[in-house]
Amino acid sequence: MKVLVEALAAEFGGIRTYVEQLLAAWEIAYPDDELTVLVPVGSDLPTGSHRRRELAIPGPDIVARPLVHTLAIRRLVAETGADAVLATLPNTSLRHPGVPLTVVVHDLRHELRPEQFSRGRRLVRALAYGRAYRLADHIVSVSQRSLDDLHRLHPQMTATPSSVVHHGADHVPQQEFRPHRGPAVAFAHHTNKNPDLVLAAWALATATGVEVPELLLVGTGSDRERLTARAVEHGVGDQVTMAPYLDDAAFADALADASAIVFPSSFEGFGLPVLEGMLASVPVVIGPEPATQEVAGGWAAVAEGWSAAELLDAVQRACAYDVQHLESARRHAASFTWQRTVEQTRATLGR
Repeated sequence: MKVLVEALAAEFGGIRTYVEQLLAAWEIAYPDDELTVLVPVGSDLPTGSHRRRELAIPGPDIVARPLVHTLAIRRLVAETGADAVLATLPNTSLRHPGVPLTVVVHDLRHELRPEQFSRGRRLVRALAYGRAYRLADHIVSVSQRSLDDLHRLHPQMTATPSSVVHHGADHVPQQEFRPHRGPAVAFAHHTNKNPDLVLAAWALATATGVEVPELLLVGTGSDRERLTARAVEHGVGDQVTMAPYLDDAAFADALADASAIVFPSSFEGFGLPVLEGMLASVPVVIGPEPATQEVAGGWAAVAEGWSAAELLDAVQRACAYDVQHLESARRHAASFTWQRTVEQTRATLGR
């Protein structure tokens, strides 16, 4: 099979992890397939032995990109003899590529949590995603939660064939259980990760004498000063370490000794840190959010609500998990493989 893979947006975060691991697993599972991967000029996204085409966007991205993108897709389909196009994000050509088009839907956060996006970003997404939905011959959703959101917000999409294809997690080394004495790891690179709620839970623990591990808050970025001030205000400044967004190696090191993964995200399309923690035999804490509960499969401690007290209760339950529970959680997470992701994705292209 010859596939044109659109990866123009896979530069960082979860979408980069998804594309990078998908391409690597595809190379192993289907070595005879010919994949051409479209990336921006200067991209450092690894594409392995797959063909690589870099696309330059002259002028303002918001204006030039749709036209350049459309022309490039049509040209590359003709040049490569592609049997199908896989758009790894709902931001694709303005015209149908002329061969079956599968569009991957990660989440609809810009519609369900519009306050987390600028007005311009919401407009761009609405236009680009709406067009991609109309052009798609098949939808691949990374979770049932995202597919349900798509069908509820865009009921016309129920007529488009769709599949739920979960991410893999086996890029994370599996570890046998051992006592983890490092800090709990939480996230701050997007507002939906709820870092303020985590700090409030740690403050409540201090105020009530509840013992919790120290906290490593990763992905603080431009919000570092505000979060540092909030931690000091809560009286937990000496218990919290603020860290930038960690690369894969640094995150693996943090995970290796973490006491817990605290992930009370208010909105996820999938929630890869849930599985990453389980594979490392680390207790995982999540909020009452559909996608993370779908991924966790009952093996994470779920906060009953969005208050500091409810999150702290879940942290205490997670930290009390025994070896048997953590081993069962690890086996559950190990069933999410990138080979399965590739097999199911490729099957949609074959249709």
